Amino acid sequence: MSASDDLAQIYHQRSQETLRLWRAPAAAEAHRGFYPEKLKAIATGIQPELTQPLQTLLTELQQRVLDDPLADIMQPAHFHLTFLAITLSRYDFAHPPEGVDELRKIAAAHCLGSELSIRDLRLVALPNQLLIAGIPQAADVARRKAFWEALAGSDWAEPLRARYNGSDRPPPFWHSTLLRYEAPTLPERLQQFFKARINQRYGDITGAIRLRLVTYNWSESDPLA
Repeated sequence: MSASDDLAQIYHQRSQETLRLWRAPAAAEAHRGFYPEKLKAIATGIQPELTQPLQTLLTELQQRVLDDPLADIMQPAHFHLTFLAITLSRYDFAHPPEGVDELRKIAAAHCLGSELSIRDLRLVALPNQLLIAGIPQAADVARRKAFWEALAGSDWAEPLRARYNGSDRPPPFWHSTLLRYEAPTLPERLQQFFKARINQRYGDITGAIRLRLVTYNWSESDPLA
């Protein structure tokens, strides 16, 4: 089985786990909130033009959400896909990060300006979120691994470990979060939205990797390099 097949299987398994939990919602973990709205994190990623399939998907999702105050849906102007997040949301608007020269140099050496292409985009369900996720090229997987290893050998190692709960490797997903719902699970109408589209594909996206200071949903996004 190829690496891309492995990743597709990971996405499938995660959605199947979510479907099982939706059938037994009492097993869902208590919801403790997502990310702080007033703080920013350092991340790398792309902000590509929204393709027609993705525009249609977001429009359909917005129509299903309507004015539900618990639903936090990505706005088209904020669409992004993360290459690698580097810190937790820890910087306030009045005090931007300091000491980022080393980080800029590492990012420039490993990823800045490189084209990131993600294909076979599909919805992936978490108990209270909907992701759009896809398959990267092998070169991008290697690029992210090398970037991670360079950060892990720098002064940014501790923030990186904190961001990924002590992990010693990059996360498996290549994704963006389209919907967060402030409850342990999605409501029935949004579960049905996912189930109706579980096998659909939404094409490819490509963009240049940038180093940014961002809010959790990239509604505020400032360049760091």
